[in-house]
Amino acid sequence: MVTSNMMSLIDSMFNKTFPKFERSVFFTPKVDVLEKENSFELHMALPGMKKEEINIEVNGEQISITGERKMRETKEGEKMHMVENYYGKFSRTFTLPENVNKQAIEAAFADGVLTLQLPKVEVKETKNTITVK
Repeated sequence: MVTSNMMSLIDSMFNKTFPKFERSVFFTPKVDVLEKENSFELHMALPGMKKEEINIEVNGEQISITGERKMRETKEGEKMHMVENYYGKFSRTFTLPENVNKQAIEAAFADGVLTLQLPKVEVKETKNTITVK
């Protein structure tokens, strides 16, 4: 069982998002983050999208996932009676923990779920002894 302090720490590392906007213009995909012994996994729900519509960029200590889910076009003679899904552009930005190997991040997309593998690396602490004069 993960303590609430640990969950709060994980949330603070992985939870920098843009505010929610109008349903038809922007949406915020839901994300699950799982920590394993040697990696983190990020799972983002993007039903109805294609992998070509998703962009992932690492910039410094942050990873950004952006894209756009387009609304289904109706054909002549069709009428949409209800739209409960979110459509439009999305952008999620997460601050990476210092122990993530940014050069080894891998992404896969299957069944409407984007999965990022974020491998851990050992963070070597530098110890500096200061002599008192």
